[in-house]
Amino acid sequence: MKKKIEPSFDAAEALARIGANIRTARLRRAETESTLACRMGVSRATIARLERGDGGVSLALALEALLQYGYADQVFALGDPEQDGVGKRLDAVRRPSRGSAGALHSHRVDPSQL
Repeated sequence: MKKKIEPSFDAAEALARIGANIRTARLRRAETESTLACRMGVSRATIARLERGDGGVSLALALEALLQYGYADQVFALGDPEQDGVGKRLDAVRRPSRGSAGALHSHRVDPSQL
């Protein structure tokens, strides 16, 4: 049997917000839970769990619901490495520099010193 992992406070908050956002999008379109469930091929109870922010609902289902309501740009921007400022800085620190400052042009001789 799978071990249920308890989400952190921030993860639980994110799940609740995503669920609420999906619910708002559905209600603004005057759709029932059953209508969305039918389109997605799941039960109405699963949609209710998704909208409550239940962490046991699959990520694939949440993404599919967001895509159903036109949130493709936001979905594809999730985890964008270009938005990861900390990761980019750490990568730059680890990246080797070309050559070394002391060896810069050491193969050339200054004509004034000949």
